[in-house]
Amino acid sequence: MASTLLKKILISNPNGVRKAAEIFCNATRNHWNYQYKPGPYPKTPAERAAAAKKYGMTIEEYQPYPEHMCYGDYPKLPDIGSDSKDPYYPYDQPELKRNFNEPIHATQELYGEDRYDVSMKPRFSLLHQWTWFLGVIGGSFALYMFLEDYKFGRPVTIKQYPKDGPHYLFCQK
Repeated sequence: MASTLLKKILISNPNGVRKAAEIFCNATRNHWNYQYKPGPYPKTPAERAAAAKKYGMTIEEYQPYPEHMCYGDYPKLPDIGSDSKDPYYPYDQPELKRNFNEPIHATQELYGEDRYDVSMKPRFSLLHQWTWFLGVIGGSFALYMFLEDYKFGRPVTIKQYPKDGPHYLFCQK
């Protein structure tokens, strides 16, 4: 079966093998595909509708980035980190908390589970964090300034040179 299919491909279209090999190599190398590149910024309602359909969104929820940011027709998604998503939802890719064909955020590298989460409430307020930071730094500086005159170390006399005067040896002559 496979050999007859291969013969048909080779006889009917010699470029078909080359294209199949290119697709296979592209999948194995896993490098950038030209189809992943966003299109130009949508200026008309028809272009907006086409871009919304391209990213699997409705026209109402599709909102592109501003044109000066140079993201093209890529949708502006809400800033929700992976850690804030429901852990019990049956995702297609549970390790990334994503579904198949779901567009990813333009700055996805910032929003992984092990990274910053914009929507998460911090444990301590910013005032509390600054108070402790400045308290530790200020306390360390105060201890340094207070203990600057009290050196701690091995007591050592100055090095003795013959020109400085009489010196005593600890061996018998």
